[in-house]
Amino acid sequence: MNPTIGSILTKSAHEFPDKVAIICDGKQVTFRELNSRVNQLTHGFLCSGIGKNSRIAILMHNSVELVEIYFALTKAGIVGIPLNFRLTLPELYDIIENSDATTLIIGEEFESTLNQLRPRLSKVEHFITVGKEPQKVGEFYNLYHNQSNHEPDIKVKAEDESFIIYTSGTTGKPKGVILTHKNHIWNTINYTIAYQMEESDVELALTPMFHSSTLGRIFAYIFTGAIFITSKRFDPVQAMELITKCKVTSITQTPTMYAALLDLKDKDCYHKDTVKRIVTGAAPVSPEMKGEIAQMFPHAGIFDLYGLTESSPGVTILKPNDPPDKIASVGKPMMSVKIKVVGKNGRELPSGRIGEIVCRGPNVMKGYYNNSASTKEVLREGWLCTGDIGRVDQDGYLYLTGRKKELIVSGGENIYPADVEAVLHQHPLILEATVIGVPDAYWGESVKAIVVLKPGEIIDEQEVIEYCKSRLASYKKPKSVDFIDALPKNAAGKVMKDELLKRYISR
Repeated sequence: MNPTIGSILTKSAHEFPDKVAIICDGKQVTFRELNSRVNQLTHGFLCSGIGKNSRIAILMHNSVELVEIYFALTKAGIVGIPLNFRLTLPELYDIIENSDATTLIIGEEFESTLNQLRPRLSKVEHFITVGKEPQKVGEFYNLYHNQSNHEPDIKVKAEDESFIIYTSGTTGKPKGVILTHKNHIWNTINYTIAYQMEESDVELALTPMFHSSTLGRIFAYIFTGAIFITSKRFDPVQAMELITKCKVTSITQTPTMYAALLDLKDKDCYHKDTVKRIVTGAAPVSPEMKGEIAQMFPHAGIFDLYGLTESSPGVTILKPNDPPDKIASVGKPMMSVKIKVVGKNGRELPSGRIGEIVCRGPNVMKGYYNNSASTKEVLREGWLCTGDIGRVDQDGYLYLTGRKKELIVSGGENIYPADVEAVLHQHPLILEATVIGVPDAYWGESVKAIVVLKPGEIIDEQEVIEYCKSRLASYKKPKSVDFIDALPKNAAGKVMKDELLKRYISR
């Protein structure tokens, strides 16, 4: 037995040929249609000289075509590099170049981005635009048109690389997480068992498909034969309309998205009784918000996921039938995962003691692409060092108590202070600056910049924010700026962020 991501779709196309697989912005395809197009795309890639082990970067919004591309890559043995469309041109350029991608697939809405990137990309040989009108934008149409829809005869193994998903590093340089088919297969099994997913499920998942969590869930939806509903953009009113119209049974969103649903004035006008499962992750959810979600969806159980890209991403899950006094935890490990909390010496700590969370399992990444130093730093004797701080209680439930190397999670997006600080330090009027995450009722956390100006200089908060916005992805920019005379530092000259966190969070 050699299960691969592509074999998941092949299996489901035989089991549920005429069942709807995906619904996206009014378009829907059955499992048979999806598999047929995927096979055509696979042959198209191969006939274009894009063969096994090639690397393809993809910059697209959620769509049926994006799912087709993902599965075609896996059947061809091609490594996919999903790109975050919220990144700036320099950030996209760095990732594409680092990944050694030789092909770039891009949605037609990003053509201006492509025009600016194309002259600079030294390794990309093929540029394919995905457009709605074949006669106007024909690269994608020509790729699969007139190709066979038979299963491709490409030998893909479970140990082969499937995707490289980039996650920011604390130094501001992105790191490419190499995930294999085996990693995704085990994550699919973990998800299916943990969420008790069934063929009868109608899944609403509006999170972007460049995220590892969304990617992992797509594979689980296809594996179980569930209907997968997505959209190009998240809109709370549209989400409620889809829940009512499609009789959605399961919703997966970030806490920020749930907050938007809770804020709707007419939310009680929609039919929600079919929803039996609420899945959340990407950022902590307060017990108060969980209570509000439970009130809004009275027939649904809430599942709270903890994970990271390096683990495909599921690590632990808090289930609705877990004891009520465990609501502040992120649950217990998924089926194939083991966790422990270790001290500075790497030894396991007894229950209740706080230390670094480490995990192991067949879903843990192969390593970081072209970054052996970082790989050795986090993969130690089979264990993945998450960098997250927490504790395990006497019943085996995991509690998070600290952020991954000062990571800020805002609206489900990971933001590393070093990225923002590097931009702030380029401002000609700023002497010193540091960045922290502060609680935000809507976003979970927001970025706060604490700035020391050069002597005699004057600048206002909005100018600093706009300066960062022009040089960073918008979600990374500070939402607030404080000006102080000097940053608190220790004897080694390092900024004491703990002191700043106490100062601003206690306000």
